[in-house]
Amino acid sequence: MPDTNLNLSRREFSALALAAGASVSFPAQSHSESQKSHAMMTPEQESALIDQIAKGVSYSFRTPILRRPSDYGLEYEDVFFPAMDGVMLDGWFIPREGSDKLIICNHFIGANRYGYAGHLEPWTGNGGFEVNFIEAYKALHEAGFNILTYDLRGHGHSADGAGSITGVGAIEWRDVIGPVRYAKARMPNAKVGLHSLCMGCNSTFIAMEKHPEEFAHIKCMIALQPLSAAPFIERALIDNGVENAVEKFNERYAYYSSFRHTDSNAIARAHAVTVPTMVVQVKDDMTTKPSDAQGIYDKLPNADKKLLWIEGTPVRYEGYRYFSQKPQEMVDWFSGRV
Repeated sequence: MPDTNLNLSRREFSALALAAGASVSFPAQSHSESQKSHAMMTPEQESALIDQIAKGVSYSFRTPILRRPSDYGLEYEDVFFPAMDGVMLDGWFIPREGSDKLIICNHFIGANRYGYAGHLEPWTGNGGFEVNFIEAYKALHEAGFNILTYDLRGHGHSADGAGSITGVGAIEWRDVIGPVRYAKARMPNAKVGLHSLCMGCNSTFIAMEKHPEEFAHIKCMIALQPLSAAPFIERALIDNGVENAVEKFNERYAYYSSFRHTDSNAIARAHAVTVPTMVVQVKDDMTTKPSDAQGIYDKLPNADKKLLWIEGTPVRYEGYRYFSQKPQEMVDWFSGRV
């Protein structure tokens, strides 16, 4: 294994922190600083960077479920159901009496149905703040929605699938179909919307491509920060001078997970998302590029679509807590369509 005592740029460390869930965080640096730092990298250090990023996105990791809906005055049930391939998933059902409207929510890598304990070590490297989804659930509940939220495989209390390997959607798409079926059995006449985040959103796109019949009744979706790997690789590697970065990344990624970065590409699946969809993205996200969200939005076939840019921050994780702090746009989107 290459030497991992690296002298890396802040941008590289930031991308690595996002990928691996590491507690590493630096402010943005100038292009000249990045070039200077890259010039100090040896081939061994470059190889180690690629190895760590590939390994970081190949394995899921669990963080604690710190809060419950009852902490916010919401009655709820602990529920569980199988993914399409039988992996058992745990979740919460938050009922809204008298309502036939339901939102199904999932999460990003390293998070769970509650959110992400980013204010606690060793998970402080992505902004140092907590992401609390329950605040968003409360806003939806007050607006008249039932909520079903669940842990993807290898997260929260859900079972592992292929060990702790993650496909960034390439396996987890099977999970998305589980709660859709559970909801249909429990509330057969419900009007259903999806609130899917990052890896959970990639999973939803892939599930819709593979099994569109499972989603024929879905009214709309919020797609919060879906991603394609190529801009991520560009930010972490190509922009810092790594040659043949995609090929090198895929070689290491396949070594750890047996996947390639194209297996979960959101742009390539966006054509399959036929429901009204709002794409949400931190515009200056240091770990990807605006062209990714724009490319996903452009490929969506339904004319009822919206691209919401979150501005004023380069921190991706600010996007994950955006609707917990400012829920009105989320509530308005679902209220007008579900």
